[in-house]
Amino acid sequence: IPQVLKRIFDDDIEESIVLRGDKSGWICLDPPETCPACGSKTAFDDVGSKIRADSNSKNKKSSDVANNGSDDVSFATIADDIEKRDELKISTDSESGQVMRCTGPQLLCQPRAVGAIVHAYSRAGLDVKGISESRLRQLMEENIIRFPADLFAVFGAESFEDSPKAKDMLDKIADLPGWGALSSRNLAESIRTVASEGVPLSRYIYALGIRFIGTQSSQLIASAYKNVDAFLDALDEASTYSETSSNDDEDIKPPFALLFGGKEAEKVKGIGPSAISALVSFSKEETLMTAAKDLARSLKIYDVNVDVERDNPNTIGKESKESLSLPFQGMTIVFTGTLPGMSRISAQKAVTKLGAKSTPNSISKLTNLVVEGEKGGKKSRRARDLGVKVIDADEFMNLLNDSKSS
Repeated sequence: IPQVLKRIFDDDIEESIVLRGDKSGWICLDPPETCPACGSKTAFDDVGSKIRADSNSKNKKSSDVANNGSDDVSFATIADDIEKRDELKISTDSESGQVMRCTGPQLLCQPRAVGAIVHAYSRAGLDVKGISESRLRQLMEENIIRFPADLFAVFGAESFEDSPKAKDMLDKIADLPGWGALSSRNLAESIRTVASEGVPLSRYIYALGIRFIGTQSSQLIASAYKNVDAFLDALDEASTYSETSSNDDEDIKPPFALLFGGKEAEKVKGIGPSAISALVSFSKEETLMTAAKDLARSLKIYDVNVDVERDNPNTIGKESKESLSLPFQGMTIVFTGTLPGMSRISAQKAVTKLGAKSTPNSISKLTNLVVEGEKGGKKSRRARDLGVKVIDADEFMNLLNDSKSS
């Protein structure tokens, strides 16, 4: 937490720094019990990983830490900012040391909140094009956005051009350094495209940035709840749950029973206690729940049609009559190489709308189909070694065209 580590340049600086021989390099301050930005508890832990004193951890991509709910800041990073580093003999060798972190939700901690927005807008989440972390930081510093749904609420409508609020926001963004009218307009169009085309339920869940809920976990949760209303209802139910009340009344269901298992359903493999605990913690934060519901209202979120068997997430169980006609129903599809006239993201969206359950970037024995474009390379070879069906770009495009005509 860089804002709680004070730069000390007074006369008694020697008394403020503890040097420990060869294993120095760490500025030793008493850690605060709470984060000064959001009031959450702080953790001050020994870490065994190697951290270089001259590594610029502050520039670490927020997307790298968005999903674990915390930004770990090494004391050595703070030493980078101290002009008298040489006088203090701060070591530049790799050392083990301690890191201090805020344990609260990233979105609710203002210095770290931009990482949560980056995570939500990432390719695996809402996939908003043309917006970098630095530009999102600009928008947050100017109080133009605070939550992921803010831009969607203004630019998500088909006719946002007629809205005075949208025009005002476009002007504000255009006036920011490095933007201009064209960049501002491109951002608005990108937001409208995502809102109108929609996203699968799994990517919406991933975009919420719930700790321990990555792409695979999001797909498993989406398969269990099928639609966004059922998922949000489960969060609402979990927000009122307490162990005390459950002990007093045996009829009270545990939170996320569909995931954790019980009388009505078997446990979903791949969702452990840490993920359940993170979902419950998320549900009890009123601000996060409001943000999640606002986002759900701001864009289309596709239901999951396939009923996935609990003991094997990649096995198709019962299907609705409507879903039986979808060419990629329940399949895990991997793309490799370049497709003519279509980006990989567009192809992934297309197969998701046509029933695909997931579109990971790597091949495994659970992969059902590989689409091989130009220069497919080793993914195609690995797929054939595993006995996974491989189709070329022409066959894939024919399948898409046939599904549109039907």
